[in-house]
Amino acid sequence: MTTAEASGADVWHRILVLAPVGRDGQLICSVLRDASIHCVICDDGADLCRKIEQGAGVVIVTEEALDNDTMNRLGRLLADQLPWSDMPVLILTGHPLGAPMIKPRSFSQLGRRATVTLVDRPVRMKSLVTTVESLLRFRDRQYEIRDLLDKVEERVHERDRFLAILGHELRNPLGAILLATQMVDDKGCLEAEYVDRIERQSRHLTRLVNDLLELSRVTSGKIALKRAIVDLSVTVNQCLETLRPQLAERNISITFDDVGEPLLVDADPTRIDQIVSNILTNAMKYTPEGGHVEVKLQRDGVQALFQVRDTGVGIAPERLGMIFELFGQAENAIGRSQGGMGIGLALVRNLVELHGGSVTADSDGVGHGSEFTVRLPLATQTTASPTRREELRREPTARMPRRVIVVEDNADVRELLKLRLRRLGHHVDSAVDGPSGLAKVLKERPDVALIDIGLPGIDGYEIAHKLRQALGQSITLVALSGFGQPEDKRKAIESGFDQHLTKPVEFGDLEAVLNRRD
Repeated sequence: MTTAEASGADVWHRILVLAPVGRDGQLICSVLRDASIHCVICDDGADLCRKIEQGAGVVIVTEEALDNDTMNRLGRLLADQLPWSDMPVLILTGHPLGAPMIKPRSFSQLGRRATVTLVDRPVRMKSLVTTVESLLRFRDRQYEIRDLLDKVEERVHERDRFLAILGHELRNPLGAILLATQMVDDKGCLEAEYVDRIERQSRHLTRLVNDLLELSRVTSGKIALKRAIVDLSVTVNQCLETLRPQLAERNISITFDDVGEPLLVDADPTRIDQIVSNILTNAMKYTPEGGHVEVKLQRDGVQALFQVRDTGVGIAPERLGMIFELFGQAENAIGRSQGGMGIGLALVRNLVELHGGSVTADSDGVGHGSEFTVRLPLATQTTASPTRREELRREPTARMPRRVIVVEDNADVRELLKLRLRRLGHHVDSAVDGPSGLAKVLKERPDVALIDIGLPGIDGYEIAHKLRQALGQSITLVALSGFGQPEDKRKAIESGFDQHLTKPVEFGDLEAVLNRRD
């Protein structure tokens, strides 16, 4: 067997020939090989079936080779083909020179899982070559279907794995929230400790959902960067400040080697915040209690270098190349004690590359910690604009109480919003659906209307449109929605809303909106 005959690719395109009389087999193969078609002669029916199981493009069989035993054996083999396969079988009918006459016969024993082509002998060599080439093209289409089915199967496997991991990751915080809500005392009160746990786990759930949505937007090209000059040192300091309570709770020490000067990058402040937060959260998540995290910032030529090293569970060598893939952290290789869907790092890589940077991971193996390095191009400008976190951290100035109407069909959300807003000193009323909400706002004419988008009867967009027509700019309209994509926010503004807040709503954001108008 030649090297070409032994190659895996040729196995799937080779022509198997069974022609036991005279020199038919050698002549057929000689003609096909002259046309650069890989051809293999089979000794008998059993040998033909063995080679078909190994892989074949087309089978050429002379009629006299199809005795009952070979016909039955070949028919059973073809019936057991995989769903994508419909083996092309070229049968040279008639009788060879010097052989007795053969009565016309049926080849139905080969079954319906074979594409049978009959060619009378003597056959012109050119006709044989073109027929085989045509059948090989047909076989190639089958291989394309096979490859597509393999991809579909892999996607189904990924989906099932995703759903399993998602279920695990959602049940953990949901379980903690449920348990915490059951820790009420005899008076029905809940201690502050359990309230804190509920808030922490709720924020974790929100982060999971946001990461999923963000990654979907990034990978589908539906995200546009809103660039500004950002001081990376300020962003890292603020993220560390946010994480310090959690680090202290788990007795994880942290050192920050700051660059000592502004480290300016031309980037989307929100996305840079996500990159830094996800890298730091990842280090904290996989570092055991009593461990240590080192954070370093430095200028490296025309790049800003953000580096995080931890003493955590580490990464197995074979996993390093996959750690930034979707669900790359889902395998046991880097430890599952802290969970993780493998979304955060996949999002980091996509966001970093969107900014023209790079991110790498390094580890000496399981149990030896990890190091993540993000490189971003330095800005050419010299002054930094405030980061988004700085803007959000500004405390709202106390204002006069507002008259507020909450239009929300979810009873729990509606009542909790009312309770919270009343505690803040506002006068609050509510409605449970679109028509009653529209009527109440038109009648009461409040300062602010908080309106859910997905309402029964009339949706929030239509309510905003009608209210804006009737009341003009005398009222502040705020959309509350679980749909938080840019197109959702754009549609809300176009419908007449002044502001769009994505659920779950932060009361600090809501209070800032309420205080915006005198």
